[in-house]
Amino acid sequence: GDRAVDWSRGVRACMMAWLGRGSLGRLASQAARLSRSGFCGASPVNERTAALAAAAAGACKPLPYSGLVGTPGAGGWKAPPSPTQLSKVVKLETFAGQTPKYIAETWLKYHEDESQGRVGWVLNKQEYKQLKRNTAECPLFIIPLEKPEGYVTLVLQWQNQLALFTTLDEFRTHPNNATSHLTVTHYTELAAKKDVVLVRGDVQTPKLINAFEARMLLQRAYQYYLHPDKYARWVKTFNHASTQFDFKLYIKELGFAT
Repeated sequence: GDRAVDWSRGVRACMMAWLGRGSLGRLASQAARLSRSGFCGASPVNERTAALAAAAAGACKPLPYSGLVGTPGAGGWKAPPSPTQLSKVVKLETFAGQTPKYIAETWLKYHEDESQGRVGWVLNKQEYKQLKRNTAECPLFIIPLEKPEGYVTLVLQWQNQLALFTTLDEFRTHPNNATSHLTVTHYTELAAKKDVVLVRGDVQTPKLINAFEARMLLQRAYQYYLHPDKYARWVKTFNHASTQFDFKLYIKELGFAT
């Protein structure tokens, strides 16, 4: 069944280190000590990854923003909002004799209604294979979300078939129980035979992230993890070459005023 969802202590250490901006060596050491707790009840964040991410976070220079945050969680929700098995979402026999194009179009059509608080996406098998390699190598990233009054910085963590977004500001106020405001589930059951990986994003806090913004966040996440140049320059640098990560330059590339 679905397992409890919780931000690992290693990830909390990484982001709190960013907020504190202490020495990189101290931050890395702290994250390594705290990285033994698993995220989503799955494989723990390994110490080397946590240490590198903490160092990267400490090297960032986040800019001020409006302070907009989501509703603080009281421990967050205890299971992913959507089932983690595709058979619990759709009848798989419906797609048995259909083409990949038909399946993709049907899935996206089903998720067009933004009032349901869900968005759809489709990847092919090769894209998902590359995504898994890259997210295993670089499980953390930051993505700013445009708002009329500025922007809010979101923390993204990948774990198995899930991608979770929380706010950086919520780590400041609730470091032990940050809520996932957007939860993304990847369904691989049709990948082998149909060459499609179906993706569903569930909006948890509509006042912070609406369905339109959720689609933009998905697009941006895949863009930076699947485009070789962007992945190498930004994501890999953030995780593995912290002193070279330039937050101001990153958001400038995204079109934000600096």
